[in-house]
Amino acid sequence: MYLITSLLILLAVSRLLGRLFESLGYLAIIGEIFAGFLLGPAVFNFINPEITGLNGIVELGIFLLIFSAGLEIELKDFLQSLKSKAILCGLISFIVPFSVGLLFGSLFKLDFFGSIVIGLCFAVTAIPVALKFLKSTKLINSKVGHGVMATAVVIEILALLVLGFTSESSANDSLFEYLKMILIKGGEMLLFFFLVMAVNKIFRSELRYIQRTQKAFKYLVEALGEEAVFGLGLVFVLIFSTLSEFLGFHFIIGAFFGGLLLNKDIIGTNFFDSLSLTLRSITTQFFTPIFFAYLGLIIQRSAFQDISFIIALIIVGYGTKILSASLGAKLSGFSKSDSLKMGLILNSRGTFDLIVANLSLAKGYIDSKIFSLLVLFGVFSVVFNPILYRRFYHQKEST
Repeated sequence: MYLITSLLILLAVSRLLGRLFESLGYLAIIGEIFAGFLLGPAVFNFINPEITGLNGIVELGIFLLIFSAGLEIELKDFLQSLKSKAILCGLISFIVPFSVGLLFGSLFKLDFFGSIVIGLCFAVTAIPVALKFLKSTKLINSKVGHGVMATAVVIEILALLVLGFTSESSANDSLFEYLKMILIKGGEMLLFFFLVMAVNKIFRSELRYIQRTQKAFKYLVEALGEEAVFGLGLVFVLIFSTLSEFLGFHFIIGAFFGGLLLNKDIIGTNFFDSLSLTLRSITTQFFTPIFFAYLGLIIQRSAFQDISFIIALIIVGYGTKILSASLGAKLSGFSKSDSLKMGLILNSRGTFDLIVANLSLAKGYIDSKIFSLLVLFGVFSVVFNPILYRRFYHQKEST
């Protein structure tokens, strides 16, 4: 089936089932994932997930979702959360599940690199899924929302460091080579943060004295037309994404921080609202349904053959992540109720874990069977995590 025809069917069915699940009181993403599962090779095999161009569209959707996540949060609020809460919470939320994943992989006779992949999939948090979660529960601008997003970025940075180190290593490397790689990747990440803070400092300096930033942006829009607002914002964020890729990290880090830098103070309220509305319309109406449907689309039948492994994977991975994230939030100063909320939301998966699985399959760290199980593990999280949260939320409301 051709790309355009597949997109049309995927979008129509995912939107339809998404609306259906919303009417039943659940998140639309459950219906969107189910649509992809039905249309994919696992059930009716109407759409081949390996269609040329489909993966590129999905990556563009991830980019726009991350851009939107950064745009939703004020940089000053993010930095405040990062300083006071997210570092400790992020470290605990990453190190504990990652360590358990390493042990889990070794118990199931996976080699060192295969165990690292399991550890990463246990430890990561899917920023787009967590963002959707926060929006649906109206927590995006709350203390919990800021804490979740800041913690998720800390986790993402740690995961990228480990992934970058792993992807450029081999089983024959010496201890010296491992340490050298860690130092190089750590230095590159510090350089990227320095550049982000330097750009923010320049913007703030101009803003404080003569409003040059807003004037420059207004001049560009007047010269290029009103429709250029979205294009200029997109180019700005693409520059940061390119920079993050140049330094050896995934583009989503640059997309998130680029979005953080584009706020109302920098470009003006009217332009910001226009940019936000356009981005929200594109992602909500097209890229979000396509992205979550794609998650269901890539599930293979082989994922259901080893039931004992997937049950163990879900129980250990879920339990470790929720408990460690809740503990990290509690030690970071959140209340018991908010800590459990953060633990549940930080258990969101479905983006970076799939990136890890794809890269690991290509590198030969895992086989197609483990890959399918990890995809199912991530999709299971997207489907059932909102249900767990909903149950918890109602319980708290009734007490």
